[in-house]
Amino acid sequence: MDEKQIKRLNEIFKDFPKVKLVYFFGSRAENNASPLSDYDFAIYLDEKDKKKMFEIKIKVQNKIVDILKTDKVDVVILNTTQSPDLKYDVIKNGQLIFEKEPFKLTVEPKILNEYFDFNLMLLKHGLTK
Repeated sequence: MDEKQIKRLNEIFKDFPKVKLVYFFGSRAENNASPLSDYDFAIYLDEKDKKKMFEIKIKVQNKIVDILKTDKVDVVILNTTQSPDLKYDVIKNGQLIFEKEPFKLTVEPKILNEYFDFNLMLLKHGLTK
């Protein structure tokens, strides 16, 4: 994904008041993509209603598909993702491509705490090394 596409994406993200953070992550973000790789995005929404969150996700995903001219797009909602590992991977290895207000300063520490608490529990119960 080039700078021009990122700029165009930022313009559409601004049209969604509830979208506060957008990360580009995965193999394409790490320049390790194969021809079958999709474009992975994680969004953080300032919304509590799960139905509304899903509607926003679909609208955002459709806009990304239009800009990138491919249907190989996957969007996850950080707020509802159950996997601490995925959330951690997104903020550790992903690229923050959009931020509205200083949400990163409140969201990322929560994700880090959740990840380290989760891994501590796994270690405590002998489920990981």
